[in-house]
Formats: sequence, C-alpha cells, structure tokens
Amino acid sequence: MLAIESLLDSFPRRCSNASMVISRRIFVFDSALMTLFGLRRSRAEQPSQKTMPGIECKIRTLTSGPKHHFFGYYGICPWNESGRYLICLESSFQDRMPSPGETAAIGLVDSQTGQFDKVGQTHAWNLQQGAMLHWDPLNPESRIICNDQQGDDVVSVILDVNSGRRHVLPRAVSAVSHNGKWALSLTYGRMGRLRKVVGYGAAKDPNPEDPAPDNDGVFLMDLSTGKSELAVSIAQVYEQLVKKYPLLRGRHMWFNHTVFNKNDTRFLFLARAYLPPERRRHTAMFTANLDGSELREVVPFDRSVSHFDWRNDKEIIATFVMDGSGRKHVLFTDGKADYRVIGEGLLDFDGHCSFSPDQNWIATDHKHHDTMAQSLLIYNVRTEQRLVLCTYDMREKKYMSGDVRCDFHPRWNRAGDSICFDAIEPATGTRQLHVAYVKGL
Repeated sequence: MLAIESLLDSFPRRCSNASMVISRRIFVFDSALMTLFGLRRSRAEQPSQKTMPGIECKIRTLTSGPKHHFFGYYGICPWNESGRYLICLESSFQDRMPSPGETAAIGLVDSQTGQFDKVGQTHAWNLQQGAMLHWDPLNPESRIICNDQQGDDVVSVILDVNSGRRHVLPRAVSAVSHNGKWALSLTYGRMGRLRKVVGYGAAKDPNPEDPAPDNDGVFLMDLSTGKSELAVSIAQVYEQLVKKYPLLRGRHMWFNHTVFNKNDTRFLFLARAYLPPERRRHTAMFTANLDGSELREVVPFDRSVSHFDWRNDKEIIATFVMDGSGRKHVLFTDGKADYRVIGEGLLDFDGHCSFSPDQNWIATDHKHHDTMAQSLLIYNVRTEQRLVLCTYDMREKKYMSGDVRCDFHPRWNRAGDSICFDAIEPATGTRQLHVAYVKGL
C-alpha cells in the first residue's frame, strides 16, 4: 500500500510486482514519514493537493535479460489489437550506438508470460527511438511497419509477423496515420549527422553541405504504393525563421519528430538548428496540412520546445519554456498562442508526454538527475490530480543523458489502462520493457 507520493518514490527503487491503492489516510501517513526522516522533495515532487481514491497500480518487469529489450519512442502503442502481444527490439548491447551493419531483432513479447519470440530484424535502429515500430492500422493484430536499411538507403518494411512476408517501401517512416493510408518520412542521414542520438549507423545525408536544402524535409508517403511527395521543405521553414532570427543564417537545419493529429488532417514536426555563441540547440514546432499547406509556427524558435502529443484534432500538449522559468507541460490550440500550463508546480519539467485514449490523462516521465532516478507519472487534466506510479534507479549517468540514455518513453495501451515503458532493470542492469497496470482511471 503506497501513498500518492510514497516514501519509496523519494528513492531509486525496484518497482517490479509492486501494487498500490491510493487513500487520504495513507497520503497523510506518508507526509508524516517525510517529516520524521527529514526527507526533501523538489518543487516538482510536492504531493498533489487531492488524493485519488480507488486508483490501483501494479508495476511489472515484462521482459528479462541477459539481452536488452526496448520499444523506443513514446506516444506509439506497442500492443497489437487484441492486447496479447507487444512488439519490441532485442539487442546484445546498450552502452553504445549501433555501428553500420549491426542488427537488432524484432520480436513479439507475450503479455502474459513475457516471452520474446523473434519475427525479424532491422539494420535501422538506435536506443532512443528503436526502429520506429508501429502496428499497421489496416491489420493491427499481425502486421507491423518499421524501418530498415538497404545499402545507403533507409527504407521501411511492412512485415507480417505470422508469415514473415515483407513489403519494402522506398522511404523510412517517422509517423503512421491512424487510418493506415499515410506515413510521414524524414531523412535519417541528415538527422544522424546533426543529432546522432536519433540517427542510424550507415545512413547518409544527401545534402551534407547545404544548410537548408529545398529537396529535403517532411515527406508524405502513400503506404499502399510507396509514392512520396515533399510536403514541407527545410528551405521553406528556414527562410521563414531566418527573418526573425538572423543568427540562423548559414546554420544547418534539420527536422525531427512528426505526429499526425487524431483525424489525420494535419501533422506537427520540429525544426532545429544550433545557434551561436553557445551553439545551443533552438527548436520551433510547426503544423501543416498533409500537402504542406497552412504551415504554422505554433511554438516559437526560442521556447526550447521538446516533447509533445496531439490531444485531439486541434489541441496539442508540449513541453517548452514559459516565462523564462524552465520547461513546463503546456496545452494549446493548433494555430493559436492560447498557452495554458498544465500541472503547474507538479509537471514543471521536460517529460515525454502523451494522452490516454479518453484524452483526460497524461502519462509522462521525470528525471531526477541529483539521485540518478527516473519516475513514471500520470496526471488528470480535468481534476488536476497527479500520481507517481514508480521510480527506478537508472544506475549510471550515461543512462540518464547522452546518446545511450534510457528514457522511459511512456506508451498507453489501446484501452487506456496500461502504460509500457523502457527502464533499466535494477537487479541485472539490463534495459527491459516494463508495464504499469492501472485500474480506476
């Protein structure tokens, strides 16, 4: 039995097979223990003012070593339609970036037993985003879409996990539409050259000397034919931003991270560049229609926007700097600067945030760099309640930051009652899939 901000959550701990039921009485008892032992919390770790009666949570380490198992990025559902299997990668190492030619196994994890069964492999992967695994919306029970590499080209593959049949598409995927018709594609060679953590080992930048190429950017690819068109070019965004930010002139820009809105009519992406004098990374968020029209800068270049999700067709949550006081979780409308801080005092940090299917709950993660720990949290936008589900000891600094870091990257299941996340398993030090089963939401 744990409180809303339990004593154990103040320390790195193993959460496997832990369970909790929230009550006001235990919350008060927890506060007394904190006072008794003189423990301190950061402002972002202050207990919520409201309890959550009836909320139950069990944390389970789903996969096991000695090999490492991870999904990669956040906001993408790893469960198939029935919920019986999760898709993930398996690797023999986690302490360095993959070298050209090194593969990771693609496999199904049985949600009941945790057994991993290999169904394929990929040459295009990293520890931060995996291989951008997606269940195919047109066959979410037994077909996946992921990235691979053929020669110097990063491609995507539609793989039937039962038969092993593969259909190769000419471009990589960075997002898949909910209706299964479209994918958004970025050039991983350019991303890897300018930000190694999201790149693939052998991928090449077709424009290494061009700060803002007009033949690269966000591509829209037809998943049935493989035909693609450039929707928004880097040059187009560059020319728009350089007018307001003259220091951008001559600096190499790249695009990161694409997501479709819920009805697949618009998408968002990040435009990034390093600016002098500190060579600090600057980022703007843009949205556009699928053909690139109605391009909007929805978060300015100087707000350090980092992570995000669509709540619905029009609302976006993102972490960025508000009023010069550090990153916060902010909700706003596409095309409007109606920024509203979510969970002020409780979510004042940069987390990988995504909405539950009912659009009421946010799952996010929080790194405590002073203790080498990382927490999984949920927050209700309507009731303004926050709950820390668990905290894990990440063991080493390299797993907290840098190219081989292990972000939790929380991902909701289709029913909205479970959250999958990657974490360092405390007993073995291996990177494994974990699941938080939450009842009462």
